[in-house]
Amino acid sequence: MLRRRTLFTTAFAIVLGAVAGIGCQGGGNFSILGYTTKPPFDPNIRSVYIPVFKMQPYFTSPHRGIEADLTREIVEELNRRHSPIRVVSDPARADTELIGTLVVLNKNIQNRTPQNLNREFDVYIGADVVWRDLRSGKILSGTRAAPPRNDQQFDPSLPPPAEPPPDGLAFPVFIAGYGRVFPELGESDTTGAQAAIKQIARKIVDLMEAPWPTAGAPQ
Repeated sequence: MLRRRTLFTTAFAIVLGAVAGIGCQGGGNFSILGYTTKPPFDPNIRSVYIPVFKMQPYFTSPHRGIEADLTREIVEELNRRHSPIRVVSDPARADTELIGTLVVLNKNIQNRTPQNLNREFDVYIGADVVWRDLRSGKILSGTRAAPPRNDQQFDPSLPPPAEPPPDGLAFPVFIAGYGRVFPELGESDTTGAQAAIKQIARKIVDLMEAPWPTAGAPQ
């Protein structure tokens, strides 16, 4: 009888500990043992406007139009993850705006054949991205504080400097991706570019799920 009572007490303690590990969060979500049903996206953000990315350098074929491919891939990545953030075509109906510029597109040779042909290379693409809240003007992708004023060098005869915005100055986050290409397997620059684009799109959506990094930090 004592052994049965001990087993019952132990089982009850385990169940009680498991119940204690379950916490109720806002919105009807629960957490247990470090896991949670809370969605990774900010519930206050329901929509995003994504204009076609700009292109800083001039890219010729086969990379012409790659900025549109990246924009489309970001939209598709959001849809694949069943994100609650809807992509809208009208900025007037959007909570946020995601804008970006392609600033890097390089081909990095990794290996050559005895005939000096490319056997293996990477297509490396980098983009500057800013995500901001259209309702408040807050920069969601990181901010940069205005430099402090040195009072010793301040000339009182000059007009005072303008006050910085409350959330600092918009500072793009640099996000990069690359695609490895093996021409001997029938792959091409386009193959590498598409792989790099998919990688960048995944990183951008990852950052929309979690807090963005320190402003200017490469990803």
